[in-house]
Amino acid sequence: MTAIMIRNIDPRPAWDLTHLRTFVAVAHEGHLTRAAERLHISQPAASTHIRALEKWLQVELFARTNRGLELTTAGRRLAQSAERVLGSAVELASLAHELRGSVGGTLHLGTNADPTLSKLGALVSRLRERHPLVELNVQMRSSLATKQGVRAGELDAGFLLGSTMEQGLAGLKLKTLHYRITGPAIWAKRIRDADWHALAALPWITTAPGTSNHEMREALFRVHGIEVNAVVETNNDLLLRSLIADGVGMGMVREDFAAIGERDGVFGVAPIGRAGTHLQFVYPDARTTDPVIRAVLSIVRTLWPEAALMESRGR
Repeated sequence: MTAIMIRNIDPRPAWDLTHLRTFVAVAHEGHLTRAAERLHISQPAASTHIRALEKWLQVELFARTNRGLELTTAGRRLAQSAERVLGSAVELASLAHELRGSVGGTLHLGTNADPTLSKLGALVSRLRERHPLVELNVQMRSSLATKQGVRAGELDAGFLLGSTMEQGLAGLKLKTLHYRITGPAIWAKRIRDADWHALAALPWITTAPGTSNHEMREALFRVHGIEVNAVVETNNDLLLRSLIADGVGMGMVREDFAAIGERDGVFGVAPIGRAGTHLQFVYPDARTTDPVIRAVLSIVRTLWPEAALMESRGR
């Protein structure tokens, strides 16, 4: 006698793209709560997503350490594949819209605290005029958070400050910006007379590693073999300038803002130390042919005719 076993198979997958987005966000942050905040979901929901994905894949993705969550060897390789899957999913939806005769979809765009720098108003106006079926969601983030968001698939593209293009990203260099060592006006004479060691010894307002502000400051002082006396860390240039004006400490300030502040008696600017970075428009390298990316990229090029293509590191 032959026995036949019949099982009901649930056609629905045990995970979806939301689980992948959570996985990639946690992989970048190394911390469940910070990843949940980035995704605007609760920490228990993020934990559930990770457990469901691990159960379906039958692979442990993270190891818990004193510093937070670290990717296992398998998790590291799967995170790279997850980023590619997220990019392909968005490109698929955009292509479907294009095949129906028009470019459509949702563009999640990151920008920094100074939207005038990125000509955001003109970009939005032209995008609505040329591609009315594209829904635009703009999020104000720091450059580091924008870069992480694009890599994680939370953002489709973004404006950020940086000197290089990271592997996995593509984009345009729109403009070169210069920064100056700046402090409170009450320290103006000390700042003018100070050498590198004296400047570093003053209290400093810093930004996190990975930000362009951090990279510029490190590059200036590293050649002299010294580190600055960091007392406060912030992730926002507007807040940094406000803290300097309030007498909290020194910081790297965009040259045009530094000049205005010095003229108005708010800042003191050091005669030594000038660093540069680039305003970039970035998007995932894997989505170069995505119709929505191509549409917004065309508008960015018209707004920035001198824009230059930046190749990512590792190519």
